Amino acid sequence: MSTMIIEALSGLGMFLFGMYYMELSIKEAAGGRFKSWVRRSTSSVPKSLLAGTFATAVLQSSSVVTLMTLSFVSASMMTLNSGIGVIFGANVGTTVTAWIVATLGFKVQIDAFALPVIGAGGLLLMFAAESRKLQGTAKVAIGFGLLFLGLDIMKDAIEGVATQIDLSHFSTYPPIVFVLIGFVLTALIQSSSAATAITLSALYAQILSFDHAAAMIIGANIGTTVTALLGAIGGIPDKKRVAMAHLIFNLITALVAFALLDLLTHFVFVTLSMQNDPTTALALFHTLFNILGVILLAPFISYLARFLNRRFVYKAPVATRYIHLVDPRTADTAIVALRNEVNSLFVKTMKFALLIAHIKPNDLLVKKMEARALIETNASTLEFNDQKAYSAIKEIEIAIAGFVARLGAQTITPQQSQQLDFLLTSVRESVYAAKILKDSKSNIDDFAQSDNPVIVELFQAIRRNLAYGLQIYVNYLNGDWDTKRCQERFTKALDENRRIMHDITIAISRSNITEKMVVSLLNTNQSVLTAHESWMEASSALQSHFAIDPVEDEAYI
Repeated sequence: MSTMIIEALSGLGMFLFGMYYMELSIKEAAGGRFKSWVRRSTSSVPKSLLAGTFATAVLQSSSVVTLMTLSFVSASMMTLNSGIGVIFGANVGTTVTAWIVATLGFKVQIDAFALPVIGAGGLLLMFAAESRKLQGTAKVAIGFGLLFLGLDIMKDAIEGVATQIDLSHFSTYPPIVFVLIGFVLTALIQSSSAATAITLSALYAQILSFDHAAAMIIGANIGTTVTALLGAIGGIPDKKRVAMAHLIFNLITALVAFALLDLLTHFVFVTLSMQNDPTTALALFHTLFNILGVILLAPFISYLARFLNRRFVYKAPVATRYIHLVDPRTADTAIVALRNEVNSLFVKTMKFALLIAHIKPNDLLVKKMEARALIETNASTLEFNDQKAYSAIKEIEIAIAGFVARLGAQTITPQQSQQLDFLLTSVRESVYAAKILKDSKSNIDDFAQSDNPVIVELFQAIRRNLAYGLQIYVNYLNGDWDTKRCQERFTKALDENRRIMHDITIAISRSNITEKMVVSLLNTNQSVLTAHESWMEASSALQSHFAIDPVEDEAYI
């Protein structure tokens, strides 16, 4: 008994691998053209229904088509109405697997074609390495053969299990139990096609009656929505809308199919006289109730889309930390919040600069390392999305400008008006410092990866000077250094900048450095100087000490 169960599980594993490998090979062979076809073919609901059906029939996976649809809708490459249409069509397309399994898997001697197909695919894969098309064909053939070989192993094992089980007590279970079994099985293995193959094998081995097998197919139809629901977790509202449309369609279709189970069974068995071919009858039942679901629900796609649009509303993330929490009409409170926001932006631009220079911000802001130790500790490059980070900085700048405009429209004192001018100056200079260094990022990355020791030495000097200057603002904002000490340190940073510039200009005469590289080094050094000057203006404009919160925005940094 245990041996047969192991064989059944092994057959299931081979079936799943064959399906996965075939699906992967088809996607690889189709490439971007297949995705382009899906996008072009979904301009209307009827087209999207056909596209979903065809795409699923080709890829042999409704889950893949569903996840692809989630991506297209979330990227605005497909409308929600079209996306729902594709999902409906995918439920019809996925029944093709049941037809293939029922007609070939149980009516053909599998060994007679599966092994030769795998063998031919393997030989083609080895001897046609130069042809991408032949390679793709070979992989599809191998996957197809493994799929049916796994099905054959699973079918034989289940037949063996059936001979050792008293099947009489299964008939006492109500069909709803088998709906639940089909749902759980599909949710666990994440493949309605595999669940259908297992059900067909159990029906073929007479472990299940037709009614119970049909109920399992209904449950599998619901279980396949789990993949889409998981894919939509944490996604934007459009993704959640498509996933919910999938769930609604499959639930309603399942309820209708379950309510009409006896009627559909009578139609397939008696009207079409298929009682002697239960596996094909089950494939037909699977197709019929999914087509019935499309007929019932397709006219209501636009209503469903409007309903889902109201239920899943997009809420734009708030870029700011303070000003969105206060009313600009209350000037005193608003200015306090604004000063905190400007200070937070100042710190954010410093973190941005450190990351541009491949330095972990907390090494300076939390551990308070000296410049030389910072450079020695941060010897490796950092992966950093500078475009996304800079966009976040600009978004805060825009929000601050809008807040100041609303605040300035109120009745405020001359002193408050002057404070607003200072704070806007700080914002402008902070963001400018970040922009200057962002524009130098490509040069900085080239220097960081250079194997020329002179370039590396000069680059490390530039990094040290950047870190040295940032220490000034950290200590100033924390109130550890007074204005005089900050000015002295700033003067030293300027002197160091001039020394580095001198070293760069003479490097070309004594090193294997091109003029282009010298210009890049000089420009980067100048960018650091300009950024320091902007930060000095920004910190002076703040005219107050604010403690730096070193762990803010860790997701961003």
